[in-house]
Amino acid sequence: MIDTDPLTRYADSFGYAREIQQPWGGLANVLDWCKTELTDGAWRWQLVEIANGVDPGRYIFYFDSDRDCCAFSLKWG
Repeated sequence: MIDTDPLTRYADSFGYAREIQQPWGGLANVLDWCKTELTDGAWRWQLVEIANGVDPGRYIFYFDSDRDCCAFSLKWG
């Protein structure tokens, strides 16, 4: 299936993915970094499991380029 809306792309339309865990409130730092360091419009994220006071949240980040995926992995992996 071809997804024509760049804001609602399907996960399988991205070439790379990376799952991370972040504590409550930690996702904001990740998103701020992504907005300044990654190619604009070429990445998305998905909530897998929400963080609570005890367990970290799980998130999957999707990327179009190996460069963005590698930079993200080095910073947050």
